Amino acid sequence: MTFATRFKLILNRPKAAMLFIGALITALPTHAEECNPNTPISAHYQVTSRNTAQSEKPATKQLILWRQKNSVAEQFPAKGITEIWERNHSNSIKLNRYFDAYQRGIEYSPSEVKDVNGNDDWSMKTQLVADSLLQKMSLSNREGSGCDREESYLLAEKNYTATLVWLPAYRLVKSYHMQSGSREQVWTLNKMTTDKNSINHFFKQYSDYKTTDYADIGDSESDPFLRKMIRLGFIEHGSSGMYDTQGNDIGGEHHH
Repeated sequence: MTFATRFKLILNRPKAAMLFIGALITALPTHAEECNPNTPISAHYQVTSRNTAQSEKPATKQLILWRQKNSVAEQFPAKGITEIWERNHSNSIKLNRYFDAYQRGIEYSPSEVKDVNGNDDWSMKTQLVADSLLQKMSLSNREGSGCDREESYLLAEKNYTATLVWLPAYRLVKSYHMQSGSREQVWTLNKMTTDKNSINHFFKQYSDYKTTDYADIGDSESDPFLRKMIRLGFIEHGSSGMYDTQGNDIGGEHHH
């Protein structure tokens, strides 16, 4: 019996037809559910910086961006530092800075995260480029569709130029090139995944790390870990040595 004959027999039986159609729908790809700004995501970036006025070798670093619900993490593998930002129902933003090799973290309350407190600051964390900068840029090209749609943007100001390839479905940077005076920086998305299991595992592992409130550090000076982090400058004036697409130091003292 051919497939066409079987298909006609199924359609002549209403109950069987409903089951058949339901099975087809279940088997269809669910890209629509996996392709929106709220989709849990992990994005691996290479960030290359150089001073064009000097003949120095470009500095290349890695950044991994993780997003899940109201949490976003910036992971700096070379530094062994991971910063997890959380925004609650009242839009207050807190920061947990983790030191991966020690499985320890420092908690900064919303009042201690002074320069990351509004929607624009939050957009800069979740997508690496602030909404305010996107609004200033001019759309130059659009190609692809659905999850694969890409948009190219340009911005040219005095002593500052920027080009951006944007993934609007995910609100995510695919590539970014910025030049300000003699400083040049290039961001490149090397790998991206929406695998929920790996993303859940990533965030869960940090919930098991021991943390210390920033406000309590003065009472914990006997802790060898905290003494070392203070001496290295990672707690009060910590810096990851990375910059976001606005030129701000990611993990730097502007966070608190």
